[in-house]
Amino acid sequence: MSNRNKDEIVHDHNHDGINRRGFLKCMAWAGTGALCVMQGGVLRSYSLSRLGEIPEHARGELSFVQISDSHMGFSKPANPDVTATFQVAIDKINSLQNAPEFMLHTGDVSHLSKPDEFDKVQQMLKSARSKDVFYVPGEHDILDEGKGFTERFGRTGQPGWYSFDKKGVHFIGLVNVLNLKPGGMGALGNEQLEWLRKDVQHLSKSTPVVVFAHIPLWSVYPEWGWGTDDSAQALSYLKGFGSVTVLNGHIHQTMQKVEGNVTFHTSASTSFSQPKPGQASGPGPMKVPYDQLRSVHGITDVNQIDGRHALAVLDSTVW
Repeated sequence: MSNRNKDEIVHDHNHDGINRRGFLKCMAWAGTGALCVMQGGVLRSYSLSRLGEIPEHARGELSFVQISDSHMGFSKPANPDVTATFQVAIDKINSLQNAPEFMLHTGDVSHLSKPDEFDKVQQMLKSARSKDVFYVPGEHDILDEGKGFTERFGRTGQPGWYSFDKKGVHFIGLVNVLNLKPGGMGALGNEQLEWLRKDVQHLSKSTPVVVFAHIPLWSVYPEWGWGTDDSAQALSYLKGFGSVTVLNGHIHQTMQKVEGNVTFHTSASTSFSQPKPGQASGPGPMKVPYDQLRSVHGITDVNQIDGRHALAVLDSTVW
């Protein structure tokens, strides 16, 4: 009988990565989502990877969770079991002392837009303590022109944009993956931009605004299409607001930028890693050798700096 500890991360020489059990253990430590809490008009965020560090009072007037890039149906060596790693994220959510009021899924729910992939995510999330989920599509969700995504998750009759209010916070779900060309930048388009302008023009400038979309609304790395062509126009409609937070996925890693009144934050994936900008021939699923786990699967804390509107994002590695 083996004396190996059941929690040990084991190097898988066949796949130049780690075995399934080791990958799940790593994902349990890595960023599987974030708990966002609004307290007194200030947005604070806590990594679900550090449940023990979330204070008991972290409920505030409103709490919600962001998850992203579940890629249900993906089964390559970078992660042969995305179902299991997505379950890790759900388990983290269910471990919270207070159930969040809802979840935001920032796209690529599926990998190939297949009905069973959408259905699997929808069924799994029924076990989450927070039942209401707001979705925006990723490019992998519209391979069937958005039909499957819209049938299950659409709130506007299309894989489209929408907004809603929760306890004084205005949430805006945008779509920047329609008509996306391989390697091209995301785009919102004139119709959506005009809708956004009208959506926010009657809001008080003191209203906290949270925008969520799949592809980042800032130019992370245009060479790989990691950005949105017309994001500057969209953000111009939000300049007068005191607190704006933009949540994105797509790049499968945590990055942040603060620009004026806007804090941009990209989420880690629950499925697989992608290379850092410019550190590979292109984007895509990345197999993670054992000796690189410490630098790739990191954790993120996002905290409001007292007296400022911007969020402070602190990254650290898993060990």
